[in-house]
Amino acid sequence: MSRYKSEQTTYNSLKKKYVPLWKLDTNIVTVTHFNADTQIEESKTYHTDFIRYHLHYSDSKCPDRLRRLVNEGKIIQYLDDMKLKVSEAIFRQVEHWKQTDSCYKKAVLSGDAEKILGLENCFVYMAREAVFECMVYI
Repeated sequence: MSRYKSEQTTYNSLKKKYVPLWKLDTNIVTVTHFNADTQIEESKTYHTDFIRYHLHYSDSKCPDRLRRLVNEGKIIQYLDDMKLKVSEAIFRQVEHWKQTDSCYKKAVLSGDAEKILGLENCFVYMAREAVFECMVYI
């Protein structure tokens, strides 16, 4: 069941009733759009944990923002932008640490693949923690 449905509706000839143009289900992290021209319901499910975390956080802290994004039909653009920006921020931070961390540089010079992978994984988790605080839980 979708908690967020657009106020704007259109007639679905298959269901023989009016349906909302946009729906957001925060539980299964899916946005559904009913295309009035083609009479087809299109769904997009997000699989990244940070989108799920953001939606659950927003649902509890600022549901009016989600409601507005769904009503305006901007929810997919909003979530796609967030996915891109969070992924880029994590990547940039990891790259910065790879360039500046002395242990990582030594591992690269010595060709220690296990140490390199371990440090890269550590960098990703550290970056996620910082980025989530600044970008996901807003």
